[in-house]
Amino acid sequence: MRKTLMTLAAGAAIVAVPAVAQVGLGGAANVNAGAALDPAATVGGVTDRVGQTVDSVDGAANDAVDSAKLTLATREQVRAGAQVTDAKGASIGTVQGIDGDNAIVVDGGKLYNVPLSALYSQADSVTGPLVTKLPKADLSVRAAGAAEAR
Repeated sequence: MRKTLMTLAAGAAIVAVPAVAQVGLGGAANVNAGAALDPAATVGGVTDRVGQTVDSVDGAANDAVDSAKLTLATREQVRAGAQVTDAKGASIGTVQGIDGDNAIVVDGGKLYNVPLSALYSQADSVTGPLVTKLPKADLSVRAAGAAEAR
């Protein structure tokens, strides 16, 4: 029984050493140990996590488009009447023509400017639909911005 009590007391003393080490010679305790809050670090941590999420989603979208064996569309493939879809296969519209470095795509009476550099075609299809990685919401913004600039 005596050995058990001595072992228990020794264990308690070992556990108490870190707590005693926080008390200074004058008896003042270090109350702020580990309690400081750095708002910049918190915001930076959240920003980093959001950035990683965006990178992950962007990577998944790129992998989906790449897995479909797409190649950059040529000017000849971007012709009037060609269908344009997003990476998931949803319809964006129909090519009306080319204006500079943009394809003019029509859908429901709305015109969208789709950069030629954002249009892809199936590697094994000459007449298949064109695919863009840009979401339709981004294309709407482009059309509104182009209309305001004129």
